[in-house]
Amino acid sequence: MLPRILSANLASGRLTLDPASSHHLAVVLRIRPGDPLVIFNGQGQEGRAVMVQANKAAAVVEVGAIATITRESPLGITVVQALCTGDKMDWVVQKATELGAARIIPVAAARSVLKLDGSRAEKRIDHWKAIAQAASGQCGRTVVPDITSVMSFTEVIADWTAQASPKTGWLLDPFAQDRLSEASMSGAVTLMIGPEAGWTDEEEALAKRVGMKGVQVGPRILRTETAAAVVLTAIAMKCGEF
Repeated sequence: MLPRILSANLASGRLTLDPASSHHLAVVLRIRPGDPLVIFNGQGQEGRAVMVQANKAAAVVEVGAIATITRESPLGITVVQALCTGDKMDWVVQKATELGAARIIPVAAARSVLKLDGSRAEKRIDHWKAIAQAASGQCGRTVVPDITSVMSFTEVIADWTAQASPKTGWLLDPFAQDRLSEASMSGAVTLMIGPEAGWTDEEEALAKRVGMKGVQVGPRILRTETAAAVVLTAIAMKCGEF
């Protein structure tokens, strides 16, 4: 697979890449003049390119014809992930991107151990956006999923309520009666994944009051950082993507 680099300024002809991408190509991947690569813009387009100047601060590539290509899930899946500690959020963002999530919403759940606000939250969001961009390049996506700012639980519920119907909202609950394998999907899908200690009764009640459905994914309780990858894989199977 050819190296894939994100550039919002994608256009046919000579293109100078940003310092981070230039360093990655010239220093990390050791791409040299004449080597082929792919440039994508994160909005659904990509083009084959050839390295012209392997400058680690401002590499120059020659881009050929631009093509509009979709490798997206047809369901427009939103992953609502409760903030979790360590590098778990990094892993969730990376794997959700690889498995086709269109949007990832970090939510400050009542039982979230990780607390983010102000400049600290902004830095983490920027970090997760960079992970999503890198994962999109690696997995061949031409669209980078949207990583929103950190929301409160009530803000997430309001966001889902405002979405046009038909829509599907699943709140993952290991004690729910309905199984994912039996749950029906209609329109865009939103997954609600709780923190390490789970959703509170109040959060579950609020989600179900606006029409979300409690769904379990089997007899075993998944870790919070595992759930998104498992459910996105199951959805891909259900809709025939795999």
